[in-house]
Amino acid sequence: MPVQDTAIETAAPGVSALDAAQRADIEKFEVQLGRYLTGDLAEDAFRVFRLNNGIYGQRQGGHHQMVRVKLPYGAVSPEQLETLGAIADEYSRGWGHITTRQNIQFHFVQLERIPALLRELAKVGLTSREACGDTVRNVQGCHLAGACPYEQLDISAWA
Repeated sequence: MPVQDTAIETAAPGVSALDAAQRADIEKFEVQLGRYLTGDLAEDAFRVFRLNNGIYGQRQGGHHQMVRVKLPYGAVSPEQLETLGAIADEYSRGWGHITTRQNIQFHFVQLERIPALLRELAKVGLTSREACGDTVRNVQGCHLAGACPYEQLDISAWA
């Protein structure tokens, strides 16, 4: 059976390679960011683009951003949790905020560093894409799904 080659980066042992779609999304963000920083993309156009990618501007001035990471069903693996902790230390202030939609947000991220942060997320299967704006945000679920004696249906397979 032929193996489909979707990985386009060589990964270190134990680290997932980025697939073509993830890499294309990050490269597109990088291009649009470059256009914005050089003045070739209007602020209003870049705002819509970055919001669709889960990146909010902060009111403190400068290039501080808030990055919202989607955690579907609020589930996170140990590897993903370690990456989120490393991102908090490296790109933010050492912590993240868990949202009511079961996502995590990192504040005070420098705009110029966001492509590198997105690559770190993608390596463990996470994204900030469509984490805000007029879109399907995140699938939430009860922490007792599959174990609650009162549930009508275990929804975890669809989350």
